[in-house]
Amino acid sequence: MPDARIEFTSSEPHEGDATCVAYFNNQLFSGGADGKIRVWSASLQLLRTLNAHEAYIYCMAVNEQGKLYSSSCDGQVKYTLPPYEDASVQELFRCDDAIQAMYCAGPVLYTGDDKGVVTTWSNDRMLFKYNLVEEVKSLAGEQQLIYTVRDLDVVISVIVEGKSGKYSNKMVIPGKSPLTLLGPLVEEKRTYLAFPDRTGMGLQLFNNLPQHKFSKVWHLPQCHDMIVNSICGDEDHLYSGGYDNKVKGWTDLAAKQPTPLGEVDVGSCVNSICCGADNCVYIASSDGFIRCAKFV
Repeated sequence: MPDARIEFTSSEPHEGDATCVAYFNNQLFSGGADGKIRVWSASLQLLRTLNAHEAYIYCMAVNEQGKLYSSSCDGQVKYTLPPYEDASVQELFRCDDAIQAMYCAGPVLYTGDDKGVVTTWSNDRMLFKYNLVEEVKSLAGEQQLIYTVRDLDVVISVIVEGKSGKYSNKMVIPGKSPLTLLGPLVEEKRTYLAFPDRTGMGLQLFNNLPQHKFSKVWHLPQCHDMIVNSICGDEDHLYSGGYDNKVKGWTDLAAKQPTPLGEVDVGSCVNSICCGADNCVYIASSDGFIRCAKFV
């Protein structure tokens, strides 16, 4: 029988919603409506609290060196470096637009805003801006591709090399935010792309490797009772969480239908999830608490 359980719960909540989580090197980072970033051990012992923003934190992303980026509704994107102390919090930029989505791939940071602009950064210097027109609620980037989604379609764009801000649309797939790249790495590309269907309650998995041309692997309709808010995956597993207070997991992703790993009910709306080590998933929810769920 599939088994899943809550292993750890944070000793204290954020004030208001816990809005986002990110994991790196045995540490968890949580952002909240209180503008604070909290740093936790893998077992959710509080290590420190950063007064990073003065307003609601939208999202976070951490790069391969452990540099943590965060954005908030005050229009600022900031970053901090290990050992993640208040004194190390620096401003990357500020703007009038809401940066609702960020993604790190190697040394490159992608930021997406509510006007549809995706900006790429390297070593904290702006590379290019891409005006993709539609509000960016979730995004990913890999090699020359940018993946973005709002409410109706996942758009996969190809960056035109050597030309600032030029791109072309490679593929448009019906679907809804959020999206994630997952599965084994093959020539520096993730094997799969996952996101909800247009109802927001079913899940879809697509091939991401070039030879498969984004063919559909499977579709699980109505696997949540309410809209999916967050999604994450690793080499072998896919997890989703939503307004129905539940986080669910699947494995055997290459099969016609994946194998369920079970589910946990956290008792409040799931705002964000991320993968940790050893089949653990960290959950930020509307009651302000952070939880660690173990899928066995």
